[in-house]
This record gives sequence, C-alpha cells and structure tokens, in this order.
Amino acid sequence: MKEPKDCKDIADIRDAVNALDHEIIKLLGNRTRYVHEAVRFKKSEDDIRRPGHIPALLDKRREWARQYGVDESFVERIYRLLTDHSFDVQAQLFKRK
Repeated sequence: MKEPKDCKDIADIRDAVNALDHEIIKLLGNRTRYVHEAVRFKKSEDDIRRPGHIPALLDKRREWARQYGVDESFVERIYRLLTDHSFDVQAQLFKRK
C-alpha cells in the first residue's frame, strides 16, 4: 500500500482505503472472538455490563486517538458502539450457558 503522499490519483487513494478497511474488519473479527470467549469468565449477567468500566476504557481510547491524530469524539462514538454491541453479544451468549 502506498503512503498517502505517494498516491498518484484517486484510484491509488481508493485502493489504500480499501486495504485499510479490510484490515480494520479483520481486526474487528479478532476482537469479536475475544468478546465471545470473555463469557467463559462471567459468573452472572451483571458481570457483563459494568458501567464503571466504561469511563476508563473510553479515556484510554481518547488518549490513543490523540496520540495518532484522530478525532477523540469520533473514536469515542466508535467505542461506545463497539462496547454496546459486545455487551449485547455477551448477554446473548451468557443466556445459552
């Protein structure tokens, strides 16, 4: 994949963005496997949604966003969606235990 400054046309940009999106989705798949396995360690449904855990998680993601020059509020919205989805998935899996 070319560096952004080395792209010669919009096709190069699109190819790079597609490659990055593919990698992001691959990483989401890896994350999802951990979300599924986490259910093994949950003793009750109350262990799944731990509201006190979310502020620290989001603070760390905002810190990482700053580090990489990404809009913090954008990253927070993504991680709120990810954690909500993860909780929903874990709750469904826990009920099947």
